[in-house]
Amino acid sequence: MKIQGDTWSGALESTLRSLATEKDHSVNTQVTNRLLLEAFARWAIEKKLANPAAVTIEHVHEYLAEERGRGLAPGSLKAAIVALRHLFSFLRQEGVIPVDLSQDLDLPKIGLRIPRVLTEKDMCQLLAIEHPQTEEGVRNRAIVEVLYGAGLRATELVDLRLTSFLPGERLLRVLGKGRKERMVPLGGAAIGALEEYLQKSRPRLLGLRRSDFLFLKRGGRPLSRFSINQLLLQLARKAGLRRGIHPHLLRHSFATHLLHRGADLRSLQLLLGHADLDTTQIYTHVEIDRLREVHRRFHPRGK
Repeated sequence: MKIQGDTWSGALESTLRSLATEKDHSVNTQVTNRLLLEAFARWAIEKKLANPAAVTIEHVHEYLAEERGRGLAPGSLKAAIVALRHLFSFLRQEGVIPVDLSQDLDLPKIGLRIPRVLTEKDMCQLLAIEHPQTEEGVRNRAIVEVLYGAGLRATELVDLRLTSFLPGERLLRVLGKGRKERMVPLGGAAIGALEEYLQKSRPRLLGLRRSDFLFLKRGGRPLSRFSINQLLLQLARKAGLRRGIHPHLLRHSFATHLLHRGADLRSLQLLLGHADLDTTQIYTHVEIDRLREVHRRFHPRGK
């Protein structure tokens, strides 16, 4: 791929275009990489580094030290380093810089952050809400059942198409991060809610428009992630939950409840669409809790 000139603008655009096509990064990842690399380029220009070839590893370490100094969280610092690795690796490959500076960039160690989840009792309260028998009410019930029943990200939910639902196979075809497809089984409650929505609600929401998106708002337009978040906040209040909820909280709850009931991490990785098992490791606290309980109940001196 030809670099568009030797300026920062040309180098960044060529790198980002390469990542979008060859690495198949999601839209959100592309936006994040752009923001992070543009921030580094602005810093470099302020330091009178007119183009990427002028950058040394000392400059990079200086930049990262300044980022740490202004209180950048470890997760954000890691994302910045990953973006810089992409940049330097690509520029070395294209012959713009003589050495791949990313070889000397170590990722910070990030402690395990245990996600907040709903208890099964709280989840039952949420699912037991009486939804009005309106087009939106029937749709909203289906949304909650599918979010929790399949452990979907909000982006995955709003991107579902009519062809994503395979009722005969009791499956949902989901397009995850990096446009990677996975099949997620659906339980009877989610299937029933979806079928009712498709029969009674969606045709009326669609009206005279044409759309292949599964979930619609009135006028036949697809739902947004914002509208899903607002819906869950309203339902949390209606269910009497003390704290608000969001789509990823239902995804965390889906994963945690499966592990509590005996699922293994490898199966959970496939259901969640994680590219790496390390990502699924955030749920290992559930496995440890279960092992403690097994030890307490069955070891002669466990109590």
